[in-house]
Amino acid sequence: MGAGVLAMAAAKESVGLEGSANGQWWIDSIGKTLDEGISFHRVGSRQLAGLLIAAWATNDLRPHVGDVDTAAVPCGFGRAIGNKGGVGLRIRVFGRRICFVNNHFAAHQENVSRRNADFDRIYRTMTFTKPQGSAASATAVQLHKAVSANENQADEGRPDLAEADMVIFLGDLNYRLDGITYDEARDMVSQRSFDWLRERDQLRAEMKAGNVFQGMREGPIRFPPTYKFQRHQSGLSGYDSGEKKRIPAWCDRILYRDSRPVPIAECSLECPVVAAITAYESCMDVTDSDHKPVRCTFSVDIARVDELIRRQEFGKIIESNKKVRSLLRELRSVPDTVVNANNITLENHQEDVILRITNNCETSKAAFEILCEGQTVRKQGGTQSEELLPRASFGFPLWLEVQPSMGLIGPGETAEVVVRHDDFLTQEEYVDGAQRNRWREATRDLEVVLSVTVTGSSSSSAEAVAHRVTVRHCCPAPPAPLPANRRSAAASPRDDVAASDNQSNHLHRSDLASFGSSEVRDLCGGL
Repeated sequence: MGAGVLAMAAAKESVGLEGSANGQWWIDSIGKTLDEGISFHRVGSRQLAGLLIAAWATNDLRPHVGDVDTAAVPCGFGRAIGNKGGVGLRIRVFGRRICFVNNHFAAHQENVSRRNADFDRIYRTMTFTKPQGSAASATAVQLHKAVSANENQADEGRPDLAEADMVIFLGDLNYRLDGITYDEARDMVSQRSFDWLRERDQLRAEMKAGNVFQGMREGPIRFPPTYKFQRHQSGLSGYDSGEKKRIPAWCDRILYRDSRPVPIAECSLECPVVAAITAYESCMDVTDSDHKPVRCTFSVDIARVDELIRRQEFGKIIESNKKVRSLLRELRSVPDTVVNANNITLENHQEDVILRITNNCETSKAAFEILCEGQTVRKQGGTQSEELLPRASFGFPLWLEVQPSMGLIGPGETAEVVVRHDDFLTQEEYVDGAQRNRWREATRDLEVVLSVTVTGSSSSSAEAVAHRVTVRHCCPAPPAPLPANRRSAAASPRDDVAASDNQSNHLHRSDLASFGSSEVRDLCGGL
């Protein structure tokens, strides 16, 4: 029963799209070996069935690593099953994009074209998308349960892998040896005639013909073929000697491409990533699999701009070059603008007042923004209150409308701003038993100070020019009351009754406005 469970688990992991706990076990085991959290920090991982890719960075390198994305492309049955395919991880190191892709291509000796097609599909359709709601680094292996449309279909234009500064393809690529028998291959391996065997390598022939891994290179192979071995048998005598006697082959490979257009190019800002292989070897002492693991060590030079030095050099250029200083002053300059009025007076039912802002510069655009610095209330007799009350968020008071409050003025053009009094609050006479004009203190003149701020196309807010415009709303004076003797002589008994009723009603509502809520209830209860 135990063997059956293991077989079912292995079949599920190698065929399905779901991940398994094995992936997390490998992540945890590798992290423990690397002293994760002390010496290394995990930056990302991804699993597709039996394929897993993960990356760690040293603590010194960690601050310079970001933009971690992952992707997966299945290449199994119907291009939907995950037993074959690739998982990718992209990171940005010192601003340069590096992609790692773990692959498992089609098996069997004769399926060379199928393996080439697997590479082509993965290279062209692998699309990196940042997971929503996650940080730049992953905290657990991402189990691949479904492949999105973005990962199945490449966007128009160049593939994502083609845009990377460096790409590393690794995994069980399954390329075999042609034109050689099992016994011949075993003899050549025992004699360590690896160069002779390499001449019969399918991958080498296909790369030379330009059919696969175009533009990529591989380190020199100085280790025995990594497939197929009998499990738990060490040494070269462990090659498969069963009924099928599969010919030994270098199925497990690591290939890469950096930024060099030619092999002799040096690292520079035009060729920002240059890599060299310092070690390429197999782990022959591992016996838990029918493959031997392969490892590769790269020495990578990355060209980047030192921002501190760049700013220092830029400052030196500005200080030493008069022409550059003159150009910068012109870019930072604020165009000469004129506002046609400094004082505006508004009255009820008055037509709109037009405020004109003219850009006198014939070469540069000017941007303007109008804010309200504050409001003052003029007391009876025309005297102004002592302080300017600021407006929250520099907004306009309800009685004032300014349109537009910001805009762009072309060279030699004029912007027209409409300034009007808005009296929509005085359409009803009473609110909550009190006269609205008393509630708004509309019997007093109101005054605001507008700030018209003008900036240039490249100037900052610190270099802006401000024009101030005072806008005053004059409340119409109430009609003068008639003398008492004229009111009594002109009023009839009926008018006296009506006037008395109106006066009583007015006083009643005014009194309510000055009472508290409890006093209003008491007063209403006695009526």
